[in-house]
Amino acid sequence: MEAKNQSAKRWLVPMLLGVIIVLLAVVLIVFLGRKPETLDTNEADAPKLGYAEGVTVVDDPDALQKAVDEMYAKAAEGTMALEYQNDANSEDGKTFSCYIANAVANSYDMYIDIYADQALTDEIYLSGLVRPGSAFREITLENALEPGTHRVYVAFTQVEEDLTTIHGQVMVTMDFIVAE
Repeated sequence: MEAKNQSAKRWLVPMLLGVIIVLLAVVLIVFLGRKPETLDTNEADAPKLGYAEGVTVVDDPDALQKAVDEMYAKAAEGTMALEYQNDANSEDGKTFSCYIANAVANSYDMYIDIYADQALTDEIYLSGLVRPGSAFREITLENALEPGTHRVYVAFTQVEEDLTTIHGQVMVTMDFIVAE
C-alpha cells in the first residue's frame, strides 16, 4: 500500500508541471491570437505596428524560465530616478543656474539634452555623459534666450556600458527664466 502512495506522489509533481505548462501555452495562444482593437480613424493616418523583436517561443519549460528570469533581472534594475529642480535662472539668457542630476539611485551614465520647442527640433543644450550621483549646478546654452519665462523640454537619456546604446529615456519640462 505504501509503495502505491509513493509511486503516485512521484508522478504527481511532473504531472502538475505539465498541466501548468499547457495552461500557460493556452493563455499565451489566446492573448497572442487576439486582434488589436482599432480606432475609427482614417487608415492612411493610423500608425502601423510591426512585430516585436526578442519574443520567446514557449516550447519548453527552460525557455519560459529563462524569459521569466530576464524579466526579473530587468525589474531589479528599477526605473530611472529623476533628480532636478524645475526652474533654472539666468541674467544673460545664456548661462543658467540650475540643478539637473543623474540620481545616485541610477545604475547607468546619462546625458542631458534640452530643446526650446515641443517638436524637439531646436536643441539648445547637449551635455556630455554624467555619472550617477553627479549634477549640473550651471549650464551654458548654445544660443541665448530672450528675457522672460521659457518652457523647455529636457531629455534624460541613460546609456549602456558601451556608451552608444540607449538604455532608457525620460522627457520632462522645465522653466528657464531669464531676468528682464
